[in-house]
Amino acid sequence: MRTKTLILSAMVGIAGVVSSFAQGNVYSVNVVGYINLDLQTGYTLVANQLDNGQGNLVTDVIPTPPVGLSVYKFNGAGYDTLSYVGVWLGDTTMTLAPGEGAFVQVTAPTTLTFVGEVMQGDLVNPLTQGFDIKSSMVPQAGGLQTDLGFVPSVGDSIYQQQASPGYLTSSFVGVWLPSEPTVAVGEAFWVQSADTKDWARTFNVQ
Repeated sequence: MRTKTLILSAMVGIAGVVSSFAQGNVYSVNVVGYINLDLQTGYTLVANQLDNGQGNLVTDVIPTPPVGLSVYKFNGAGYDTLSYVGVWLGDTTMTLAPGEGAFVQVTAPTTLTFVGEVMQGDLVNPLTQGFDIKSSMVPQAGGLQTDLGFVPSVGDSIYQQQASPGYLTSSFVGVWLPSEPTVAVGEAFWVQSADTKDWARTFNVQ
């Protein structure tokens, strides 16, 4: 999966929306952008890391799907499914919001484009004990702990999809073995959490 990301902020100046409130010298910066994910035929773990402001339904965040696209979202015991066959069939209430992740199956190489606003402020991504598919809530690449603010518990494991063979596994035993996971923009991954906790961080675009 190749990823192209553009965060439209002050350095680009096209889609950034800056509003100021003179009464109290309070400034609000809304940063809008897009993420292109180049998917190969088959199943790919993907993340939408931009908030569309309308609930992030899959039918909205993938507005022009190719025929044959299917989304599989883990529910703790199995998968909820949604497929496009000219119309959407399946769980049309399914979301793909920042912090979530899902398998997307395509029948031919496809580019998915997610459009929305970068979430800022105090962000909380809840983790349940056991397995779940998660992602960073913001479109930022880097070390899962050092850059993305994930605080691991002893016994946590991260499983990242790779071409072959199987998954790249990183486990926390006081230190990451074999090394800290490095996560790309638009990448979702399996989390095996040793306990219930929040992946909390404060993020602001400077």
